[in-house]
Amino acid sequence: MSEVAQLADVSPSTVSLYLRRPDEVSSRRAERIQMAIDKLSYLPNTMAGGLASSRSNIIGVIVPTITFSFFSETLETLERNLRAAGYQLLIGNTEFDASREEELIRSILSWNPSGLVLTGFSHSRKSVSLLSNSDIPIIEMWDYGQEGLDMVVGFSHRTCGRLVAEQLMRSGYQHMAFLSTNFQRDIRANERYQGFHDAIAATGGSVLVRELTGRSNTAEAGQLLCTLVNDHPEIQAVFCSNDMVALGAMLECQRQGWAIPERLAIVGFGNQDFTDSTVPPMTTVEPPRQAIGEHIARLLLDRLKGGNPEKRIDLGIKLIVREST
Repeated sequence: MSEVAQLADVSPSTVSLYLRRPDEVSSRRAERIQMAIDKLSYLPNTMAGGLASSRSNIIGVIVPTITFSFFSETLETLERNLRAAGYQLLIGNTEFDASREEELIRSILSWNPSGLVLTGFSHSRKSVSLLSNSDIPIIEMWDYGQEGLDMVVGFSHRTCGRLVAEQLMRSGYQHMAFLSTNFQRDIRANERYQGFHDAIAATGGSVLVRELTGRSNTAEAGQLLCTLVNDHPEIQAVFCSNDMVALGAMLECQRQGWAIPERLAIVGFGNQDFTDSTVPPMTTVEPPRQAIGEHIARLLLDRLKGGNPEKRIDLGIKLIVREST
């Protein structure tokens, strides 16, 4: 670092500040420092830096799955905003397993991170204890409705289910079902079902529900839908826990010759890239993926600079009505 400082004609503390918080260094000095770093092929020792400051430049992020692109836009936005401020993401994947989340929390905390981002409010008792005893900013994302451990950025999954139910009832559908990933694995899908069920029950109706054995699987979703409709031919509309499950339902409708939406209306969740290209285009719910990442980065950086940002942000959701309903 001293060699970089000498070549860039700045103090070592300025080089250190540039490596940790580049936005706080003038553009003229930042350019000279970066040129010196490139010329010397300098790589900062982040472990030594963490020991010196008691905190590393790592922000831990734990998500339930990286199999699909569900959380990718949030992660990309978060990474871009934090990288500009000198922080790096350390990403963990729980696979919807609370014990796996506990392992990841232990592992990430051992790196002395500057902050930790979790998905949802459901954590093991030991995880809550570990987090409560830490002195770093913690943000729970992609959910809303509870107080949370520290800060919360997300939206209400129950509100999502209610909005879908109200839209389907306004369109004249009376007999409906919920086709879902396994509720024990995907707690937020269960929240969407509860909102969907409660809105329909308030009008005197009822909802049939079917769960997949595990993660999103288009083939199993199609099989469940086929059995459901054969057993209950009165079903007119199906709300699916995510777009992949809805895609499996739509493919099964095509195999069976069931017209969408004339025979069966289909709704997904996620607004993934393919939803406007299905036949017919899929009605779905768009969560605020990018906005979640932007607000998390803002809250973390504000807190790390000694600020006192707001604790809870509800970003809401958007129902995108297309031809499948």
